[in-house]
Amino acid sequence: MAIVVSEKNKREMSTERDFPGPVEVRQRYCILSSPRSGSTLLGRMLYETGAAGDPQEYFNPPLLIHERQRSGDEKMAVGEFIRRMQARRTSPNGVFGMKMHYSQMLGAFGAKAPTNDMLGHLKRYQQLIWIRRRDRLRQAISQALGQKTGVWSSEESRGSPVAEVKLQPYECVRALQMVCGDDFGWQRLIQSTGIKVHEVWYEDLVSDYDNQCRQVLKYLQIDDAVPTIPKPPLQRQATELNERLHAQLCQYLGVTETAS
Repeated sequence: MAIVVSEKNKREMSTERDFPGPVEVRQRYCILSSPRSGSTLLGRMLYETGAAGDPQEYFNPPLLIHERQRSGDEKMAVGEFIRRMQARRTSPNGVFGMKMHYSQMLGAFGAKAPTNDMLGHLKRYQQLIWIRRRDRLRQAISQALGQKTGVWSSEESRGSPVAEVKLQPYECVRALQMVCGDDFGWQRLIQSTGIKVHEVWYEDLVSDYDNQCRQVLKYLQIDDAVPTIPKPPLQRQATELNERLHAQLCQYLGVTETAS
């Protein structure tokens, strides 16, 4: 299947998001995530502070493809791409960040399981933030809707009205397998290696936004540089369609909505 560079990908790679520079990288951090876990909300907030780089999914293949096309270097390797992003997306205080799904890390290294090269890459980051969702059914529904509509954030609009979006329960189950696979991959890697992470739960980030963001900034040791937490840069996407799909999925799985 051909990889499509979306409008969202193009915005993420726009030179308008670049910081003045380049400056020397003195601190690196990485957000470990699964699809639709709230990592974009957290990453956008960190970018808006102006003191935390611009943590995008630089292991996401469409971003590399877009940079190859933009630069004319069709053979650009992942390592060179990351170096270019460090030159463009390191904030003036020397902080560079990125975020990655577990599956994206495996894909970037062409492996089916963690390797020494992957662990070496992660060790280059002084801080690791692990973001997850407790409600994985709604996370899976959000992922399945994104795959169906091509809309991944409130910055975009659906081509079709909500009522016209058709999604079957088995499609949500496939998405559930995807998000659970990424979550389990990070969990197993963290437990087996003993690497230290700062945990963030999406539900807490949404319900206690300022405090959760402040805790992340303290962990990154840039709290003093951000006197005011930027307002949430993205709006919640869930609609009545999500709730209807949740009820259908619970019925399909044979569980009550309360239990789920």
